[in-house]
Amino acid sequence: MLWDYLVPGAAALLATVFAVSAFGKVRDHRGFAASLEPLGLVPTRLLSAAAWAAAAGEAAVVAAFAGYALGIGPAGWIAFGGSFALLAVFTAVILASLRRGSSARCHCFGRSGAVYSSRHVVRNAALGVVAVAGGLAALPAGAPGPAELAGVLLTVVTGLVAGVLVVVMDDLVELFA
Repeated sequence: MLWDYLVPGAAALLATVFAVSAFGKVRDHRGFAASLEPLGLVPTRLLSAAAWAAAAGEAAVVAAFAGYALGIGPAGWIAFGGSFALLAVFTAVILASLRRGSSARCHCFGRSGAVYSSRHVVRNAALGVVAVAGGLAALPAGAPGPAELAGVLLTVVTGLVAGVLVVVMDDLVELFA
């Protein structure tokens, strides 16, 4: 059944996106903190703390997905719910930037990307749908049955590849635009 494969694939996709994002924010903490300033949402003295909080939230989601992969109780719900919550906050920040006409750049993955645009909202909304679908599929009523290992591996690899494509979205748009 489809549910047997949805949760592992969605988990792989979201875990990849948040792992790369958290790593990038930690690796270039100063750059990410500086990218928050043009947004005007955080006082200058709190930019570093806000940057660390974003990276910590993403790392917590990745840890929850690892817990899900290890079969730890409610880790799947926590991971999908945390993913949705972070995506909602990040999308609200992007929308605020767009409303103000800010020229803030997406530093989402630890490197300076394109100026925030509607495509970043669409990207986050699509990831939010994946988080909701994965979370619903992970509920006890929709708990996966015995799936075939090959099918699960295929959906996990597909999720990983999709995650990498999300991470390089700005580069792909620039390349083909």
